[in-house]
Order: sequence, then structure tokens, then C-alpha cells
Amino acid sequence: MREKFHADVIFFDNDGTIFNSESGVLVAVQEGFGEFAEKHRLADLRPPTIARIKQLTGSPNRAFFPAILPPELAEMAPELSETCLKHEVRAIMEHGELYDSAAGTLRELRERGKKLVLITHAGEEYLTATAERFGYGELFDRLYHVGLHGLADKSQMIAHALDALSLNGAPLAAVGDKRADMEAGRAHGAATVFAAYGFGEAGDRELADFVINKPAALLDLVL
Repeated sequence: MREKFHADVIFFDNDGTIFNSESGVLVAVQEGFGEFAEKHRLADLRPPTIARIKQLTGSPNRAFFPAILPPELAEMAPELSETCLKHEVRAIMEHGELYDSAAGTLRELRERGKKLVLITHAGEEYLTATAERFGYGELFDRLYHVGLHGLADKSQMIAHALDALSLNGAPLAAVGDKRADMEAGRAHGAATVFAAYGFGEAGDRELADFVINKPAALLDLVL
């Protein structure tokens, strides 16, 4: 692996990279699942384990919620998503925490003149809650969620942001804890940085150019 990289624009995943969604949100999914099961009198339906939620975190809602339901209930995934969202937003606003050194790292990078963009597979309400809770408007130059401008994935978000910032051709980096983050970065020629402290597994880091064990470690890599 290279020791350092140059980047004028850095793209960040949210959950498992900047926002530590273990601070109440994972349990909130279980709570929402329980409410959904009770409403429909599905007494035998058990909520997903925390391990399973971590494994799926980072997936778009259209993939996440069908994956935690039995196949015969997959068509009810949109309702489950809405039910869980209420619990997630409350957990974010009441208990949500960023990873240690995340906010300071972002501020330092902005002071160095870097453009910072958050890209997430979460929906608008989820991102709005985290942005309000943690003051993302002061930490990032742009915020992207699934559905914004009709965008469906992180590669599309990167392309849109580069156009919006008039930075096509600039050196890039992508930071995240899942393979999808590495793939999106690679698709645009970005240096890819795997956040090993997040929810990813061994296979998620295969496309990473760099690995960090805490947000602040990024500061030693970026030129």
C-alpha cells in the first residue's frame, strides 16, 4: 500500500464511518421491527440480531428491509421501513454519537482546504436527523442521500457532486466501511480508505488502498 495520497475532494460514508449508529440506532431497528410484528400479530416473527443489522448497514432501504423479513413478507418492507424510521430518528436525536475524533478530523481537513462530501444510502429523513444532531452543515460541503436529485447509488452521488463543485478531474478519496464505498471510489479513480472501526467485514476491505482504525488516522494520510 502507498503511504500517503493527495486529494482535493474526500467523500465520506455516514454510518460506520462518521456516525456511530451503535449509539442507539441498531437497537431502534429492533424496536421498530417489534412494533411492526405486534401490529400485524406476527408473534413468531423475531427481530434481526444486532450482528445481522451491522452486516446490512450501508445497504439502501430497498435492500435492507426485505433482507430482514421472511420472503413471504417482503412486500411489507416499505411499511417496516417507515415504522423503523420513527424509532431511528428518535434514537439519533436522543442518543446519537459520532465516532471519537470524527468531527475534529473533518474540521481539520476543511481547514486544509479540502472539499468534503457525505454520501449515504440512507433516506432523506435519516440524513436530516443526523445532520441536525451533529451540525453536518458546518462539517461538509455537500450532503447526499438516496433519492436526492434522483440518485440511486454512491457512484452517481460522486459524479453529481463533482459536477456541482466544478471539480471534475480533481484528485479524490473515498472513505467508508463497506465494499460499496470502495467500489464507488474506484469507479471514479479515488484513493479508497477503509474504516476498519466500522461495521465492515474482511471482504469489504479488499478494494481499499488504505486502512484506518480511527477517523483521526486519516489526517496522517492526506497530503
